[in-house]
Amino acid sequence: MKTSKNNENTPKTLRKAKINLLDTIENIVERLESVKDGDRTNVCSQTKKLLQKLSKEFDITINQALLLTTLVNFYDDSHICNRDILKFLRCKNLKLLRMAEDFETLRVRGLIRVKHGERRRGFQGRKHDSDDTSYSVPKEVVASLKNNEIYEYIPVQIDDLKEWFDAVCNLMSEKQFEYISIAALHTETLNMLTDYPQLKFAKKLKKLKLSKLDTLLLVYIAHEYVCHDHDNVKYNDIEEFFEPPEKRHVKDFFKNKYTTLFARNLIEFVAEEAVGKAKGVRLTNAAKEDLLMELDLKVTPKKDFIITDNIIEKAMFYNEKEKKQVEELQKLLSQEHFNTVLERMKDKGLSQGFSCLFYGSPGTGKTETVLQLAKQTGRNIFMVDISSTKSMWFGESEKKIKEVFNKYRSSLTQHDKAPILLFNEADAVFGKRKNVSSSNVAQTENAIQNIILQEMETLKGILIATTRIVFNA
Repeated sequence: MKTSKNNENTPKTLRKAKINLLDTIENIVERLESVKDGDRTNVCSQTKKLLQKLSKEFDITINQALLLTTLVNFYDDSHICNRDILKFLRCKNLKLLRMAEDFETLRVRGLIRVKHGERRRGFQGRKHDSDDTSYSVPKEVVASLKNNEIYEYIPVQIDDLKEWFDAVCNLMSEKQFEYISIAALHTETLNMLTDYPQLKFAKKLKKLKLSKLDTLLLVYIAHEYVCHDHDNVKYNDIEEFFEPPEKRHVKDFFKNKYTTLFARNLIEFVAEEAVGKAKGVRLTNAAKEDLLMELDLKVTPKKDFIITDNIIEKAMFYNEKEKKQVEELQKLLSQEHFNTVLERMKDKGLSQGFSCLFYGSPGTGKTETVLQLAKQTGRNIFMVDISSTKSMWFGESEKKIKEVFNKYRSSLTQHDKAPILLFNEADAVFGKRKNVSSSNVAQTENAIQNIILQEMETLKGILIATTRIVFNA
């Protein structure tokens, strides 16, 4: 899974301190170190007065000021562990445990960073929690202390849904770097839905009344699509963002549709690429159009597409009959006429799409004609390599053909003009139907033909196939 590098919150204008911060921290450290025996958290009155001054400047509690002082004392260490703090403060583990909320407050305020220990394998491969939680003081905080300034910051302002998903991406990145726990990731993600109720996305999720787990799954799957253009999310892409009990539910969900998200047509399985590979899921087109309506989903065409701007314009020569046909087709595919024709077809209850077959001997310009039509009408081409759909695994070819049409349908919402779906050199699937008793290959090719014919009946777009099979006029 790809996530952006951890993004610091935006700092405010730094405020000058009324006391000398480094001198105060140094005095506190010296007084703590002078305590030779006993718990150093039980500070004397003079140390307490210094801590009160520090706490007032930072608007934190005395305990938080004590922890901040301790961590600043180790500022050059990027991995200050609990045992380092225990050794310096000479307190019991239980006391440090009681300060958990103080650590969290300092983290939320941006004064410290927390890296949570990973779950490691122990005896007989069993997983156990490590005590490797570590802390560090951000370089921005250290710099402000040197300038005798109070470091303050506010979260990045979120004004639209794209920025909202960017914030989710940053949270997931922080979890990957172990700066926040899984529980904190879930809590902050869900809080962001309530913190920005003006977003239509948040309103629609609230109306759906999903469970906490389903809400998180939907958000994380949508995040993969919005932030990384991933339309095939697999279990191992998001498993690290759930605790073991939840992981089992998530795994069942990927295997057996163990979630209401399928039943409510919010997500769907992506056709498997090969036998034995894990299933992937994606948002349905309906979910993209409904939940993500605030976003501009016009994305840069992927590698499957031939971009119209990259097509070199060439002069083409035809006989009179073919020239007339090509010119008529070019006119129909121009955006102005195309939309008008679609409206007429819709009014008459017909499918709203064009299906064309270019046939002729090799070298007669079938493919180049498609390229020039795309160039003249400003349309990209979704090129399909038929040979790549003929898998050695029986049944996989049918899945790949279905996936082609799924991708094409998705691309219709991502382009200003409907791209051309081009089946180039499609002889294998546009030829004469074969006797199914002859071989499994024949059965597969007939099945592919059936799928294509069914898809053509409901096609919304433009399909052009080229073949070397010559048909009698």
